[in-house]
Amino acid sequence: MRTPRVLALDPGASHVAAGVFVVGSSGRLGLQHFAHESQDADPAHEARWSEHLAQSFGAIAAREHLSGACALVVPGHLALTKFVKTPALDRAKRAQSLAFEASQHIPYPLNEVVWDHVVMADDGFDLDVMFAAAKFDALQSLCASADAAGFAPERATPGSLALRAAFRYSYPEAPASALVINIGARSTHLLFLDGERFYIRTFPLAGNVVTVALAEELRIDFAAAETLKVSVLAGRSELPENSPARAAVHRAAAGFIGRLHLELTRSIVNHRRQTGAPQPAAIYVTGGGSLIGELPATLAERLKLPVERYDALRGLDVSADARASGAETLSHELAELVGLAVSLVQPVADVTLLPPAITEALAFRKRQPSYLAAAVLAVAALLPPIFYLNHRATEAEALVFQSESQLRPLRSLEARNNENLAQIEAAKKQISALEGLVATKANWLDFLSDTQARLAKVGDVWLERIQIVPSASLDSSSATPAADSAVPAPAPALKLMLSGRLLDVANPVSEVSQESNERVKKLIAGFTESPFIAAVENERFDTKQPGLLRFDFTLVVNPRRPL
Repeated sequence: MRTPRVLALDPGASHVAAGVFVVGSSGRLGLQHFAHESQDADPAHEARWSEHLAQSFGAIAAREHLSGACALVVPGHLALTKFVKTPALDRAKRAQSLAFEASQHIPYPLNEVVWDHVVMADDGFDLDVMFAAAKFDALQSLCASADAAGFAPERATPGSLALRAAFRYSYPEAPASALVINIGARSTHLLFLDGERFYIRTFPLAGNVVTVALAEELRIDFAAAETLKVSVLAGRSELPENSPARAAVHRAAAGFIGRLHLELTRSIVNHRRQTGAPQPAAIYVTGGGSLIGELPATLAERLKLPVERYDALRGLDVSADARASGAETLSHELAELVGLAVSLVQPVADVTLLPPAITEALAFRKRQPSYLAAAVLAVAALLPPIFYLNHRATEAEALVFQSESQLRPLRSLEARNNENLAQIEAAKKQISALEGLVATKANWLDFLSDTQARLAKVGDVWLERIQIVPSASLDSSSATPAADSAVPAPAPALKLMLSGRLLDVANPVSEVSQESNERVKKLIAGFTESPFIAAVENERFDTKQPGLLRFDFTLVVNPRRPL
């Protein structure tokens, strides 16, 4: 018996759509509730798609008060489809044969993917099979995002198969040979239909190509380019007709249409050559990319075929609530969502890519009534022991309460002792700090005296500046904390920047001589011998001024003789 209600979720690259579908009194499919949440489609943020998806699911659940069992669309950038012709074997051997074919045609180890298949044709000699697969980790993340928002996935259908079901429901009078083009943000899907046979091709030429081209031409970020593109193509922009930005949008759209036409021509020719299928009698376009106004007419002119926009709400009863939520305005994004609900009114290809753990949980849920009955019997058998043990537990609690009354004064004394010990430790730390200050109070005087002596030893040299280097400017490599260590990292060593000049007495009006260079190097070498200095860094010299050699360098203070 078919369920009377389907909660469908479509997690696209640039949006998340949700719909509650029912069967109306007329027997037609009805859209009862609709919700839509836009999300970041910037290719640079692709790694954060799962995070954005979880936020969108949560926003829809909170705003629309939706939850419960749901059917998921597996978006095209996650799903892989392969079409294979294999010998028709007995049904007893078919499962093993199909598993072998899947291992040969799915480009990943089968233990890393979730896969399923649908038989498109069986003439007794050969099987035409479509394999659908997706990486296990990606599906696990997708289902976890839905589950965290209160949606329990019961089906996970590849978007291309959902599109096929929707088209067969919405366009029963369509020609047997047709082509449906779903232009998303990240990828475009081609659905070739030839009676009950079909073929799917996915390629990464989609709406983001227009946005990226627009961002590069106008030198704006992706989000601004996406907003401009949608407003202009949807006819909501307030820019003047001769605006350069509006012209840039149309140029980017025209370039996309040209590339799409080439892909369509190549795909149609290859499909007909490989399968012997006839030329499509009609083409239908949907998805966000179908908003380009000149798209149908341009493709029709170049392909010499009738092209029209796909109406996802055709054949549906749309409630006033769904209309108010924008279902009609966003109908170009509803095709796959409708396809998930078609099973309410007609049979569809049963393919699901739910991870095994979720599939097992669903099977367990179906067996729950039997488990509940067994649990009731088990509880009834345990009641007498429970009453006895409860009585014994009450007696034990009374003994515990008596013991606690005796221990309470002792615990108060223990708490007071711990508090006194903490105060003693704090006092010890303060004493230690004061002792350190007393031990180092004369270090600055000794250091300056040592510095003066080394300057006098070299002669004709003086310092103009001594400056403490701020700790924020110290080399971060010297203070990298050790991971997983409970010991705090030592404080960074104190550094002093010294600047000064050396007089070249022998050459007062010409460039500084090599002798002066040797003298200043001797000065720096002398600092390395100082007990206050651990190292000398960042030595710089300036010989531009005649007769004077300017120098500056950084002294790393010896932590054993702190200043």
